[in-house]
Amino acid sequence: MVKAIIFDFDGTISNRQINAYEIFNDYLKPYFTDYTDMEYEAMLQDFLTYDCNGTTNVKFRLKPFMNKYSKDNRFPEDFEQQFTDHYYENMWTTVEPKKGIIEVLEKLYGHFKLAILSNGQSKSQHDKIDHCGVAKYFDDIMVSGDIGINKPDKRIFEIMADRLSVKCNECLFVGDVFSSDILGSMRANMIPVWITTDYERPADYYNGYRIHNMEELFDIIAKENSKKKH
Repeated sequence: MVKAIIFDFDGTISNRQINAYEIFNDYLKPYFTDYTDMEYEAMLQDFLTYDCNGTTNVKFRLKPFMNKYSKDNRFPEDFEQQFTDHYYENMWTTVEPKKGIIEVLEKLYGHFKLAILSNGQSKSQHDKIDHCGVAKYFDDIMVSGDIGINKPDKRIFEIMADRLSVKCNECLFVGDVFSSDILGSMRANMIPVWITTDYERPADYYNGYRIHNMEELFDIIAKENSKKKH
């Protein structure tokens, strides 16, 4: 029986692509005044690729960007540190929920225990969650920076289940990053639900749930609860 649904935040609850795009656009524009609109857009699209959906260290993401776009010395020597500081201090300002997520949370609220479990720095992640306007739907919100354990370590999933007073096998875990969300929740014996907008992405070794729209969660819940009755 599904008693709890635990969500990743970036890219699952929030639209991280828009979040990242807007913060990059806002910060980088003064450095590229000599670019045409199309050249500038091409640079931003490159940066989104290097960003890796937020799954790597910020300075690591900057390396390929700097290799390609700093050859004409357009950036100050401390650009990497300036950008990193700006990123963590201001990412919350452009965060917004994914389309349709509020309607899904409204339907789930009061019927299941709901939680957010996110990797990241404590303050920056909590600021984003607060700004997104979804905190009121959740019984608990935990960021890896709060406790010093990151997904996919199964302990962080087990801690969350314990805080919700449910067993791990009574939890759906919904996330978009396979290596942290899906692998980690499987290690903890939760029911993983991989949400991805990439319909063609192969995954030969994963036979679990995969959705492209959060509304599909309701069919999964019904299927899991039907299993327990037989």
